[in-house]
Amino acid sequence: MSDKKPVKNSAEEIFERMRKKLGENLSDEDKEKYLKFGEKFHSLFNAMTTSSSSNDINMEESLSYVVESLKSGLHPKHLTEDEVALVKAAYGDEWYKKWGYENLN
Repeated sequence: MSDKKPVKNSAEEIFERMRKKLGENLSDEDKEKYLKFGEKFHSLFNAMTTSSSSNDINMEESLSYVVESLKSGLHPKHLTEDEVALVKAAYGDEWYKKWGYENLN
């Protein structure tokens, strides 16, 4: 049996880095919220496969949809809690500044 760990693809590595960085800076209350979001998300989508049924959520497509909405002028305050969690995981705590906003209000 080999002692080598399986090689992660780039999407897995990016997600793992985002998860670790986000987790280091969260309060216990926020950790609980993200845990619930993750459980909900995981129940609908297997991030380790590239195939999905019409009922599955594709994380990259979901993030892309939110990003395109923001680029088109949607104010961040109109995003759902799940959408905010997704862009926050991808771009950090001050993700909204990427689209020229100083705050979420």
